[in-house]
Amino acid sequence: MKRIIALILCTFLFACNDRPVSVNAPQSNEAIFLLIENGGTVTKEQHDESFKTCLHLLQQLTKLAKRKATRDTQVHILLSAQPNRIAWSGTSRQLLEQADYIKSLITFESSFSDLVVAFEQIKTTIDLTQPDSVRLYWIGPCINVPFQVSDDKHIEVKVPQEVPKNLALGSFADRLSTLKIMRVHPDQDEPLKAYLSSIGILKRSYSGDLDFALLGVAQTRSRLKNLL
Repeated sequence: MKRIIALILCTFLFACNDRPVSVNAPQSNEAIFLLIENGGTVTKEQHDESFKTCLHLLQQLTKLAKRKATRDTQVHILLSAQPNRIAWSGTSRQLLEQADYIKSLITFESSFSDLVVAFEQIKTTIDLTQPDSVRLYWIGPCINVPFQVSDDKHIEVKVPQEVPKNLALGSFADRLSTLKIMRVHPDQDEPLKAYLSSIGILKRSYSGDLDFALLGVAQTRSRLKNLL
């Protein structure tokens, strides 16, 4: 009888020790937003390089699917030429599975590029889903052209331009763990820095609370393999 009881205890202890450690581990509730400017502010000469940047970033994001802690991380993709909706949303695992379809969504149009509406959509999604932290990757040139001025196919871009005062980024800046802005137009660098400073981004970056980068075209090109 003693042998039987000992055997039962050993079996029970083995079963307990064999349980995955992650059963009671807290699950990460992180959201990743990828904002791609694909309107008339991106010239035809820039299409290939901008698309290449998108592909590199998407490829790096798919690597999150290989880690248990991040494979269910929610990824949301927005396009500035269709700013009032999420173009694609899913887990990092689904991002890997649907990579070809997602690449087909990234097309460049001779149309408006409304950053105000796009950031409002990001804010709405954050408010609805309530993630613990947010990563935002923004592929420029960071030029706003509201949809009201897009009656014809010719987009006239004037830079530098001030960052719109009603850009919703300021309303969720304190929830960002990462903010990386890429392919910034050279004339938009200083206006962006001034705006980001006004909403506390630069201060958080300097203190180490935020993983932040503001990259021009050449800087982005040199970091294609390490955009995250």
